[in-house]
Amino acid sequence: MHQQASQPGQHRRLTDMGISLHERSDRLFSETGLWYFRTREGKSVGPFRYRDEAELMLTRFIQELIQREQEAMASLKPHFRVSAIMNKRQTG
Repeated sequence: MHQQASQPGQHRRLTDMGISLHERSDRLFSETGLWYFRTREGKSVGPFRYRDEAELMLTRFIQELIQREQEAMASLKPHFRVSAIMNKRQTG
């Protein structure tokens, strides 16, 4: 696996809206005839034989991260609601 440092100011959170195809394509690069994609942390993932394959895997990678974040957020929501109800009962 190949690794390169990312440039400052290019990191985005999963909750940031508007990740464009242009930004995703900027993450793709070819080295010695093989394709890779770069994570926002600067790690390179690959190699892939074809650009289309690297692009598909980047899309899947991002979708999986979004899904994990949504699942994590969903598991936290009931906790906050229960805490708010409990605080109301104790103060009211």
